[in-house]
Amino acid sequence: MKYRVFGKTKMKISEIGLGFWQIGSTSWKGDIKKAEEIVKQSLDSGINFFDTAEVYGNGKSERSLGNALKELKAVDSSFVATKIGGFRPSSYFIEKGVKKSINNLGFKPNLLQLHWPPPLWIPICTVIRGMEKMIDKGYVDYIGVSNFSGKLLKDAIQCTSRYEIISNQIEYNLSYRVAEIDLFPLAKKENIEIIAYSPLAKGALAGAKNPYSLAQKSDKRFKRIINDKELISTLDMISQKYNYTWSQISLKWIINNNALPIPGTRNKERVKEYAMSSNIEIRDEDLSLLDKVSIKYVNAWGKTYNNLKIIRYVPCILQYLGIKLSGGA
Repeated sequence: MKYRVFGKTKMKISEIGLGFWQIGSTSWKGDIKKAEEIVKQSLDSGINFFDTAEVYGNGKSERSLGNALKELKAVDSSFVATKIGGFRPSSYFIEKGVKKSINNLGFKPNLLQLHWPPPLWIPICTVIRGMEKMIDKGYVDYIGVSNFSGKLLKDAIQCTSRYEIISNQIEYNLSYRVAEIDLFPLAKKENIEIIAYSPLAKGALAGAKNPYSLAQKSDKRFKRIINDKELISTLDMISQKYNYTWSQISLKWIINNNALPIPGTRNKERVKEYAMSSNIEIRDEDLSLLDKVSIKYVNAWGKTYNNLKIIRYVPCILQYLGIKLSGGA
């Protein structure tokens, strides 16, 4: 496993992280009983970055990750990121969320991220400055955002008064490259770490052909990708050329584009496969070919990054109740 400095921090982070959405999530129906073996395999493979969120199974993901790291005595050697919902509009509600996450994990997270931007009528600065207070109170070490467009990220950066935003977690993969238009230039200029969730497009770039989970069935991009013969045949050709899996090639492409992929899994064997992506070598001509066959996905889904945009029109209380009653994301 190769490591790099995480954005503006001095922390050394593995080039591959592990996303914990699939464990404890209602969308994936992951088995929390497998959490410890998955985390152990991650640690054994050199992975030291773990990401979760309060809405994943309404805390089940945080609890299972925290319990696993404590049982394996790996809390101090890991970098743990969690996320609070965009339905927390002020420092009061942010603090309630952070305290709940700390209770779920059993320790304070290193990085606190805002899962999505607040409703349109709530000033972003109110939320960002509320997150800064969590550092002042010793609940977290760093703050970041998630699903922020280039414009929103710029606004958020201008809101900070004492601390810096160190990361933006977004959907990014070979088949969803819109962030390259408005986000990547700003992130490079401000040294903002890009954390890439769904780096394998919910399995479509790993060889999955039929949606079996709610997360896949509800994703309009999944079907388009598995039917993209040009992209799939190129992945297959490179796979046969190097004897690497589609997953490893897709993850290496993201690493090469200076983003930190956080694939998720419900199978510990996939963790070893993912971790190996850090050390594989792919010639520039083949990486360029992947760029060429996926270039259409730079603007196929819009001109700016806009994931979870619709939820910004929903009042905080309705967001909260909807997630609570559904059992979480």
